[in-house]
Amino acid sequence: MHRSARTLLTVCVVLLLVIGVSMLYSTSYTAWGESLLKRQLLWIGAGAVGALVIAWRLDYRVLGKYSWWLLGMFALLLGYLALANILYRLSFVPKSITDHMPFIAGLTKGSSRWLRIWKFSLQPSEFAKLAIVLLLANYLPRHARHTREFYRGFLKPLGAVGLVVALILLGGDLSTTAIAGCTVGALAFIGGVRLRYLVLITILGLSLAIGAIASSEERISRITSYRNPESVQQTDGYQLWHSQLALGSGGWTGLGFTQSRMKRYYLPEAHTDFIVAIIGEELGFVGVAGLVVLYLGVVAAGLWMAVLAVDREGALICCGVALSFGLHALINISVVSGFCPTTGVTAPLVSYGGSSIVSTLLSMGLMLSVVRVAEQEHAKASAAAPVPAERPFRQLAYRRRNRSK
Repeated sequence: MHRSARTLLTVCVVLLLVIGVSMLYSTSYTAWGESLLKRQLLWIGAGAVGALVIAWRLDYRVLGKYSWWLLGMFALLLGYLALANILYRLSFVPKSITDHMPFIAGLTKGSSRWLRIWKFSLQPSEFAKLAIVLLLANYLPRHARHTREFYRGFLKPLGAVGLVVALILLGGDLSTTAIAGCTVGALAFIGGVRLRYLVLITILGLSLAIGAIASSEERISRITSYRNPESVQQTDGYQLWHSQLALGSGGWTGLGFTQSRMKRYYLPEAHTDFIVAIIGEELGFVGVAGLVVLYLGVVAAGLWMAVLAVDREGALICCGVALSFGLHALINISVVSGFCPTTGVTAPLVSYGGSSIVSTLLSMGLMLSVVRVAEQEHAKASAAAPVPAERPFRQLAYRRRNRSK
């Protein structure tokens, strides 16, 4: 059972990485040559090494003990980005100040999500989501007797992670905020937090989301245009309209690898947020369906590992990682197909992006650590079990043979 779950997860992750690297080459080689591909391979190598170290050397229970420190570190980084975003939007603050803040170069795609470190960019919110899962998975089982209480069962853990989620929102990243918020709510529900408290925090979260949408003309235009992008194809619906054209022109089997037309002149962000549209154009419905099956395979493997976990902490980690991964994939495919408004969510393990790749591979290694510990505990229990005695009827047959002699 443990080996089968591990094999399912590994095969799905490897196939998704192969698809991602292949499609990144297809979407970027004409404009950037091999530069983006080499950088992506570098991030994949770094993430794979980190995942293997966590999977085979580290115990997830040890990492859980340091989850407060990890969350605090990412909270500081997110707070710095939120401060930069707020200062940039204040009209009385000179842009010369915000443009020269260390590690930040103004707003990117309308928000302050990335820290600029030399030639690379780091998105702390991607790693903060993993720290949130670690903290809740470690805290809720250890305080299982107090999960029905307001302070120790609700306010203390969800207040800490809620602060981090709020900092992500203040940085201008509403989509990541929604994914992190849904993950927090699901883990709190599984962990046994009172339903009335979860309803309260759900109402608060929805109110903040509505307020964030209403305060941004860009977000309002995305919501009003995504249902009929053709009518505004030259303005707000440009990206979504060409994404749907790419998906529709692929048919069942696609135009062929590297034969996409939309990626060259029409579809922005073809190698990041809208890479699934190019998959649909070049590989057709069959390619997109295969991608969806692989995403479902990762989610199924995560839930399977949650069942195999030896404790509630491991089960919560697997549930949180699987849910966050599944939400990322669902939102990205929904955006590309026009099922929901356009937002900056990457396709996990497929889109170009260092922070997304590394954090996702680290979370996969964390689930492998859970199943490895479960397999070791199962082996110890089997070795310590008493050897069953011989069956009574065999003992009687042996005695009768000796009497006859």
